[in-house]
Amino acid sequence: MIEWQFESLAALIAMAPHGPFVWSVYGLGALVLGGLTWHVRHAHSHAITRIQRQFEREGGHESET
Repeated sequence: MIEWQFESLAALIAMAPHGPFVWSVYGLGALVLGGLTWHVRHAHSHAITRIQRQFEREGGHESET
């Protein structure tokens, strides 16, 4: 069975001398993951727009021949 390692929720957040380091790393990790998610979504929508413009420039459907 897993035992609770901290006396209270406040002790968990403080984590004795390690709290600022641990929580700053968690925050940095969340920031990096959020930034990567934004970048991928932005790049995907930019690529879709670029492909649509190229498709329109080339005359659309080629099945009219």
